[in-house]
Amino acid sequence: MADTTTPNNAADQKTILIAEDDPFISRMYQIKLEGAGYRVVVKNNGRDAFEAVKTEHPNLAVLDINMPELSGLEVLSALQNDNFDFAAMPVIVLTNSSEITDRNTAHAYGAEYLVKAELTPREVLDIIGAKLGTAPAKAAD
Repeated sequence: MADTTTPNNAADQKTILIAEDDPFISRMYQIKLEGAGYRVVVKNNGRDAFEAVKTEHPNLAVLDINMPELSGLEVLSALQNDNFDFAAMPVIVLTNSSEITDRNTAHAYGAEYLVKAELTPREVLDIIGAKLGTAPAKAAD
């Protein structure tokens, strides 16, 4: 799947980075988040996600763990090594992994850790909205 970015139609529109190598999952979240009024940047590998954080300055990042180039946890490590201010951008690790070591590593960076199988897409959107202080206007389930 090619990396995509939605057009920014509103100056106050929040930007969300989705870093996910599964095209079905990334497209599903892109559609749901755009429908809720967010601008969405999709990257399908960790290296591109790392670069997008620096160039796109998203308001929030959603990272999968298992991705080509760099894993989501390696993206967090690279950002830390680059003196990234994690307090300025909430990070959600959204993954299939329920490994406690992955969870602990994500939490050490200040990221929220969510297991895909434990939440509906609507619940993920609600968590994103809460992190950004926004109420999605019309997010579809």
